Amino acid sequence: MHIPRHEGVRILLAVCGLLSALTAAAPAGARPGLELAPQTGGPATNGPAAGLSRDMAYWRGEREVSPGPFLSLKPAATGVTVVCDRWPDCSDLKQFGLDAVRLSGARTDHEKCLAVWQWVRRCTMCTNGTPPLESFKDPIQTRKNGYIDDPIKVLNVYGTHWCDGLSQAVAAIWRAMGYRAEKLFAHGHTLADCYYRDFDGVERWHWYDVSEGAFMLDRTGRRLVSPDELITDLFSDWCGGWIHCQHLDMPTHRIELSFRTGEGLQRDWSNWGKPYQNNVGKPPAGDREHGPYKFGYGNGRWTYKPDLAQPGWTSGLAAAPEGLVAGRLMPAEAGTAGAAVWRFRTPFIVSDAQVNLRLFRKSGRDAVRLHLSVDDGKTWKPLWECPADVVGAREMVVPICETFQVLNNKTSVPPEGFNSPFGRYHYRLKLELVAAESPSDCRVEGIEFRTTVQQNYYSLPQLQPGRNRITVKGELAERTALKVTYVWDDPAGKGRRNVTVVERAPYTYEIVAGGSKWEDCVCKSLTVEAVAATGGGNRTEIKEAPAAFTALPPIPPAPEVRERTMGRNVKAKVPPVEELLKYLESPETMRAGICGLVDRREPRGFEGIRKILYEVQPPTEWNSPLNGVKEKALAGLYVVGGEKARPVLLEVVSHPERTKWKEGRGLNGIWPTGALVIGYVAADAGWKEFAPPLAKVLDAKPNIEVSRGLVRVLGRLGNPAAAESIRRWLAPGADADAMSLAALSAGQVGDKTAIPRLRELLRHNYPPVSCNAAAALGMLKDTASGPGLRRWLVRTDDENFRGVAAEALGAMGEKESIPALEAALSVEPFPWVREEIERALNKLR
Repeated sequence: MHIPRHEGVRILLAVCGLLSALTAAAPAGARPGLELAPQTGGPATNGPAAGLSRDMAYWRGEREVSPGPFLSLKPAATGVTVVCDRWPDCSDLKQFGLDAVRLSGARTDHEKCLAVWQWVRRCTMCTNGTPPLESFKDPIQTRKNGYIDDPIKVLNVYGTHWCDGLSQAVAAIWRAMGYRAEKLFAHGHTLADCYYRDFDGVERWHWYDVSEGAFMLDRTGRRLVSPDELITDLFSDWCGGWIHCQHLDMPTHRIELSFRTGEGLQRDWSNWGKPYQNNVGKPPAGDREHGPYKFGYGNGRWTYKPDLAQPGWTSGLAAAPEGLVAGRLMPAEAGTAGAAVWRFRTPFIVSDAQVNLRLFRKSGRDAVRLHLSVDDGKTWKPLWECPADVVGAREMVVPICETFQVLNNKTSVPPEGFNSPFGRYHYRLKLELVAAESPSDCRVEGIEFRTTVQQNYYSLPQLQPGRNRITVKGELAERTALKVTYVWDDPAGKGRRNVTVVERAPYTYEIVAGGSKWEDCVCKSLTVEAVAATGGGNRTEIKEAPAAFTALPPIPPAPEVRERTMGRNVKAKVPPVEELLKYLESPETMRAGICGLVDRREPRGFEGIRKILYEVQPPTEWNSPLNGVKEKALAGLYVVGGEKARPVLLEVVSHPERTKWKEGRGLNGIWPTGALVIGYVAADAGWKEFAPPLAKVLDAKPNIEVSRGLVRVLGRLGNPAAAESIRRWLAPGADADAMSLAALSAGQVGDKTAIPRLRELLRHNYPPVSCNAAAALGMLKDTASGPGLRRWLVRTDDENFRGVAAEALGAMGEKESIPALEAALSVEPFPWVREEIERALNKLR
């Protein structure tokens, strides 16, 4: 997990160091554990046990872990979803991506990826500084202190996260669509990095800042720049040491609904002041992405009222009743407890709950009790007992949800002895009845359960002005129907309603809302109930009155909504060259001058920028206008001068003392940061002679961010002279992210002495390390690693293992790999991995 850094606010770097204690793990994004772990390529915990297939649902975990598929002995409806064709289906990552593409009219991969980014931003909000935290661990939760970044929960339960969770959501959706995507981390901030082929036929990485709403187009305006291009084009000091982290497991949390007859869920596009954790921040100024809905969490309420007059009510129990009169909530024998148990299953986190009872007790010696189990009946704790003075026929409202305030990792720990459904996704209630003298002296004649949940109302299938096609899906038991009720306001009236009954699913129907712009139609609530079917078929029982509407224009393209980063707005008008050259003469305008000359790729700026390199003293204060100026001058000299910058930059990296570069406070005053910029420039240009002085800087042990970046660029330069400096980062105990970069770089520089260590790293428990070790062994043609990598071709835990194995086997050149590659090609679900396999086969055949 990584903590966010808000654009331009350098002082938050110190805060980020403190906040990182929330979820600190060994490498960025890794699970804690031993450095080396056995990875044999056998069945994984989060993939289909039967192995790979072209049609496997690889964007979902193998099984539902939370809230758990079980509801009752005989549920009335399962797998229920309600979707609207005017809004993405947030219950499924792949479908979300497909809907985003359709709604945006995207055609190219560039447009598709921007559509995913834009719709994730529409469906989520910025956090108030605290990520979602859960007090009670799901069986698969691996983060410290209850940190939640499951993209299904981010989209549907909370709707808010900082940079890490929002970027992970974009990456997971892009992966679910069959593409490559990674979490990119750079100096306390997380981005999504998505891989696809651009209009020019070149496959590249493309970064997206999801939490801050930023990306950068190249100067053609037709594609996004890669992380490396950002640095060489217009250096930003925080991203030089960027890394790819490991993937999240595909989600095992499910949003599909399950109901018993008499059970329903109302979800509102508002809240009732009942949060589990309210971590919603303030909307950005001029927010244009959320229409008429204000930033906030949403509430919903499950209501279940079994009809005790009907014999089938017992099918709603979690187990057969014990010690009760058949078909009644009354003990069968005096002095012996009778009990009924219900399981409650909600994909949205519980924030409140109550039980409404209509009971009869002849005396205080007759007992009515409730017990709670949060481990599916393995253990029970007392929750409530009817007070001694409650006798006779009584109606009671029993609150059963003690709460505590969840603000951060410290307060997310429940109080000692806490016994409540609060913060759960499932729980069981046991109603226990004990009659002192006669069974009829203690009975419950009516019972209703109400569970309030927190949910993200931006994930709900909202209506918009015009024709909305609603589709209801699910498995319905015999004689069961679903009643779906929409309530909304539009220019035709307040509280308009549509009530549709579905007896056969799936079923699609239409709701027409009035208005001429998004803000004209405001949804209020969506209710889904399981009711008894009447045999009347699918039908709309209450239909909205006709309303005038105007077709909405297409959603604005992403570049028209947000297109900024690192203080540079590519839509802004760049001043004339003469004005920009004057900017270089003043500390207050130097940065703008360099940026403008870079934008124009203006050769006349070469001498002015070179002068800044040699004569400007780096600042010592973080808020100085000269912060980052010398770094930008290094990259700017290359952009405006090309090959002409080569001897200048080689002198600067070899003799920084000639440039007035000295140690100072903050990132921008540290010389190794400047060396790193030169390294990226040299790698982009292919200037291999820069490797020795850059290796010298690395050997001086700069901060870890700079070290990671230097290891990366030394590998890209491909000069064997840097092999020893790179190899040091392969040693046990080295920073795992730098180790992952060093593994790849060892292959790029042809360091065969690193092969024994790289073989060991194939078993590293941090996937970026093991995958890059595999890629390096392929480059080094270590055929002894071939058998192990052929087993990687059938790994189900992460597509990256299969993709890198194919690439490495192709590079090794062994024809013995052909059968394994051909077999893998026939079942591989990811298109990009299939392309890697085909490239490998083309090399080997």
